Amino acid sequence: MLTVGRFLFVIPIGFILACYAGAFALLWPFLDSSNITTDDPVMLFQLFLLFTAQAAQIGSNVVIGWGLFMIVSELMRYSSLLLHAGLGLVSGFVFSQSIEQEGAGQMSVRFAVVMAGLAFGLVYWLIAGRNAGNWRRKPVLTEET
Repeated sequence: MLTVGRFLFVIPIGFILACYAGAFALLWPFLDSSNITTDDPVMLFQLFLLFTAQAAQIGSNVVIGWGLFMIVSELMRYSSLLLHAGLGLVSGFVFSQSIEQEGAGQMSVRFAVVMAGLAFGLVYWLIAGRNAGNWRRKPVLTEET
């Protein structure tokens, strides 16, 4: 029952929250925080929609690559923090190379994309990746003489 709950709830929720963390890391450096007030509910709703749209875009771009990684990490019991963070950095770097922006803001956007990949990997590890493969029974080593 715990295995079913893990595959139906924990892993998808981990992926969705990792998408939101990536969206937050990608958008937050470029927002003007002096205009954001908690008194205006319309502004807060617009920010929520902005982060949700960015999270959906991040999720649609990384779903195949991270989906394969999630399957492999569950089957092979890869639950290393460094592996998840490293793959997040690599995926962020790969996506940052596809940016064709000219001018002074190019490096800041690329850096934000790489940091979004790192945030994605760390949040996914925190929610679902650190227990990857624990649903499988460990092989019992028997001593034969």
